[in-house]
Amino acid sequence: MSKTVIDNIVIQIKKSKYFSIIVDSTPDNTKVDQLTIIIRYITDNSSIIERFVGFLKSVGHKGEDMETALIQHFTDLDINFKNCRGQSYDNASNMSGIYNGLQARIKRISKQALFVPCAAHSLNLVGSNAAEATSEGTRFFFNTQMVFNFFSSSTSRWELLEKYLNKIEGSLSIKNLCKTRWSSRYDVCKSLNIGYKEILNVLEVIYSDKNQ
Repeated sequence: MSKTVIDNIVIQIKKSKYFSIIVDSTPDNTKVDQLTIIIRYITDNSSIIERFVGFLKSVGHKGEDMETALIQHFTDLDINFKNCRGQSYDNASNMSGIYNGLQARIKRISKQALFVPCAAHSLNLVGSNAAEATSEGTRFFFNTQMVFNFFSSSTSRWELLEKYLNKIEGSLSIKNLCKTRWSSRYDVCKSLNIGYKEILNVLEVIYSDKNQ
């Protein structure tokens, strides 16, 4: 089924000829890093289409490694990468670097592949840096991260925390701060706010336990 879907997407891309790519990587639930590849193209009736064309596992975070994996994937799909006319990634140096970033390497293959930084990531960086410009904001998010670090560094503490948080209606778990995604701070604050009473109870239990 998946091969049939991909084959049909490739047919459409070849018919359109020119395309853009959107690439990002993130670890999945098993902590395996996945490079996600999206292709964007225009149909005969001028409709803009975005299609997922694959995950690439553990290709590395260097621009050179990702370039090699991408080119090989497009070769396997039988898509001429020289027809790439656009590329969009986040602002990390390995992606957006002007000399050895992935975007620079792609331009050496297709000079007309215009690089457009991810607008959402750029906005996240603005929000993050704005909050860190104040000492109050820096201390606040430092303390929220320390709460997560304290529980996540010990299996027994984490299990005890989950036991108490399960008393709250709905699925609730404290979150880890993501430096590049400002919206993650909302999730962090929300979980701490809702679970505040139970988190205090857990800390009191741990404090009174001589084995902790």
